[in-house]
Amino acid sequence: MSDVTERSKTPTRAARRLAAVWLPDWPVVAAMNAGVAPTDAPVMVADGRHVKAVSAAARVAGVRRGMKRRSAASACPDGVVVPADPVRDARAFEEVAVLIHTLVPGVELLRPGLLACPAVGASRYHGGDAALAEHLLTRVAEETGAEAWVGIADGLLAAILAARDGKTIDPGGSRAYLAPRPLTDLGLALQGTAHGEDLDVLMNLLTRLGIHTLGDFAELPTKNVTERFGSVGVWAQRLTRAEDVLTIPGHRLPREFTVFYDADPPLSRIEQAALAARELAENLHAQLTAYGQSYDRLKVSASTETGEQLERTWRLEGVDSAGVMDRVRWQLEGWLTGRSGRLPTGALTRLALAAEEVHPAASGATRLWGTGGHAATRAVRGAERINTMLGGRGVYQPVVQGGREPRGRIRLVDWGDDTVPLRPVDRPWPGAVPDPAPTLVPPEPLPVELVDSRGQRVQVSSYLELSSRPAALDESPVKGWAGPWPLLDQWWAPGGKRRVYLQVQIARGDTSQTTLLACEAGQWHLEGVYD
Repeated sequence: MSDVTERSKTPTRAARRLAAVWLPDWPVVAAMNAGVAPTDAPVMVADGRHVKAVSAAARVAGVRRGMKRRSAASACPDGVVVPADPVRDARAFEEVAVLIHTLVPGVELLRPGLLACPAVGASRYHGGDAALAEHLLTRVAEETGAEAWVGIADGLLAAILAARDGKTIDPGGSRAYLAPRPLTDLGLALQGTAHGEDLDVLMNLLTRLGIHTLGDFAELPTKNVTERFGSVGVWAQRLTRAEDVLTIPGHRLPREFTVFYDADPPLSRIEQAALAARELAENLHAQLTAYGQSYDRLKVSASTETGEQLERTWRLEGVDSAGVMDRVRWQLEGWLTGRSGRLPTGALTRLALAAEEVHPAASGATRLWGTGGHAATRAVRGAERINTMLGGRGVYQPVVQGGREPRGRIRLVDWGDDTVPLRPVDRPWPGAVPDPAPTLVPPEPLPVELVDSRGQRVQVSSYLELSSRPAALDESPVKGWAGPWPLLDQWWAPGGKRRVYLQVQIARGDTSQTTLLACEAGQWHLEGVYD
C-alpha cells in the first residue's frame, strides 16, 4: 500500500440521516418478559460455554459478555444462567419494532435489541432530532417498560455508535465523530454480522499495519483497500466514512401465509400425498415471493377422515425450495407409514402449509446482519446434504432440556425437526448438578477408581462424608475436589437409585483437568469432563 495517509478521491455516496434505537442487554430483557429469568437477581444469558448477555446486577459483580460460563459462575455465584434463545429474543423484539413502525415508517430490524429507521421526515415532523429521540425514548418506555437509547447521525455505523453514547450528531459531522474512535468499535457496533469472521481478520490485519482508529482506515485510498482487502474491506471502509452501505426497506407488518389442499378422494398413498405436497409448497413459495418475503419455520398440518389433527413444525434456516419439498414429503411419509410414532386414524382429507417467522427475503441471503458466519452456513449445508442422502433419517441435532444429570439434559432430535425440549429448562430441578455443565459427556458412564493415599477406594457415607481424602483418579494425582452432591432418582419407587456426584480436579502434566464423577452402589464412574 503506497501512502496510507492519502485521502481517497473517490466520490462518496450521500449518507442518509438515520435513527438507531438500541435496547441494551435485550436477551436478558426478553428472558425476563417471558418469565424464564427472575427480575430480582443477577441474570446471565449463555449460549453453549460462553455468556452472551448480562443484566446490570451481574455486570456489577464482574460478569462480562464473552466470558466462559464457569468463570462467570465464579464471579457471580448467585447469578441465574438462562439458555440463549434467538427465537425468543426476536419474537419479543417484534413488539418494539411494531411500536417504532407506527412512529417512524421504514423500520429495519438489525438484530434483536437494535433497529434503524430514516430520521429526516420524522425529525421534521417532531421539531428536530432531539425531539424525535425524546419521543422515541418516551414511547418505548411507556409501552414496553424497557430501557432504550437513541442515536441520530449520518450513516449506519455512526447512528449505531451514537445510540450507544445516547447522542445526536449534527448533519455532516458523522465522519468527524467516527474518526477518533478505536478500530474495535467497528466490531463492537456490528455484533451478529454474517461477516463476523472476515471482519475479525480484517481488524487484526489493520492493527498490525498500524491502523488503530476508524479515521485512519477511512483515509486509506479506496483503490488500495479494494485490492488488498476485497469487498469486506470496501464495505467496512464505507461504514467508517459515514456513507450508505445498507438499503433499509420498509418494515412490513406480519400477515399470514397459508395454503390448503382438500383431497377428494382422501390421500392414503405416499405418492399421492407427495404430489399434493409439491403443489402446496410451490404455491406457498409463489405467495411469499410476490410479497418479497421469506420464512424460517414451516408448519405442516393434516386432517384425517375421522377428524384427527396432525401437526409438525420444521426449521428451515439455510434450506432452499427443494429442501422444503423434501421436508413436507418426509413428514407425510412419516405420518402415512407410522414412522412418526403411530398410524393416523384414517386417510388424509386436508393438507396445509403455513409459513412462520416471516421476514424480508433479502435478509435470508448472505447479508450484513445474520445469526451465523460462513462456518455455520457451511455446517448447515453439509448436514442438509447428508440428511437428503439418508432420506431425512440419521442426522440429529441436540436440544437442551431440563434435567438433573448432564446426560439427561441433552435430547437428540431429527435434523430440521422442531427443537422443543421434552422437559422445561426454566423449572427447578432439585439435586441437579450445578452449572456449568461438563463440556464432554461420554455416551455411557465410564468406570474409574478414586483412591486415597493408601490405595483404598474412597467411599461416601449416608451423611455425605468421604471416607478418606482423594489422592488419585486412575493413577492421575488429585489436586482438589468439590462436593459431594446427592441425587435420588425416583426415591418413592422400590427401584429408586441413590447417586452422589463429586467434581475432582486432576493433574495432567503441566495442566489440570476437572472431571465429574458419580458414585453409585460404591462404584465410581466418570460422567463428564469440564473445559
